[in-house]
Amino acid sequence: MDPNELEAIARSAGRPRAVHRDLSLNVREEILTAAAGLFEANGYTATSTSSIAGVAGLRQASLFHYFARKQDILLELLARTVRPTLKAVRQNRLEQFDPDVALWQLVHMDVANLCQGPHNLGALQLLPEARGPEFEWYWRRRYQLFRVYSDQVARGFVSGAFSQGDPRTTSEVVFGLVESVIIARPQFRRRTSTPVAIADAALGVCGVPVEQIRRVAGTPAAPESR
Repeated sequence: MDPNELEAIARSAGRPRAVHRDLSLNVREEILTAAAGLFEANGYTATSTSSIAGVAGLRQASLFHYFARKQDILLELLARTVRPTLKAVRQNRLEQFDPDVALWQLVHMDVANLCQGPHNLGALQLLPEARGPEFEWYWRRRYQLFRVYSDQVARGFVSGAFSQGDPRTTSEVVFGLVESVIIARPQFRRRTSTPVAIADAALGVCGVPVEQIRRVAGTPAAPESR
């Protein structure tokens, strides 16, 4: 069944919207967008489900049809900062590329993901409540993503493509460069050049010469697995 039909049925079955909205819009996405803005502006604890529902144009009872708990909303927002990159790592065969190319592409797509959208979802990990046990799933996936970086950096040192520092420290520095966008000015996050600049800087940390970085940046992206 068409998603619009499903939404129309849901609305007629006792979950009316408080404010009329275009049925082509995904209600779940509206809730997430509203919550992201409120969490960013007011914090997690100070944001109520009723306020999220209000911004999304829903009655509070309707919100619970899409998310059973407020923590589920935050967890989904946090997941969006790591899930796309982990999925791309599974789909793209980075190992077919030289280590410098693979790392550049990894950094580029990760930064691009963190910089997309109207809200700084990456900064939500800094909320004190995000350290609670109910968000353990996110922190496990974030560490899994760090391990991807570590593997690519280690591969570069083994091959001789990287020549500066030691693998563990270099991995942490590169990962820190990527996550620096979450505390950067909004203007920096919005620039289309930002993913390229950080990917270039990551290779610089690994000791890759500038002229080689320029060649790496021109390498076509890894194809997606079908």
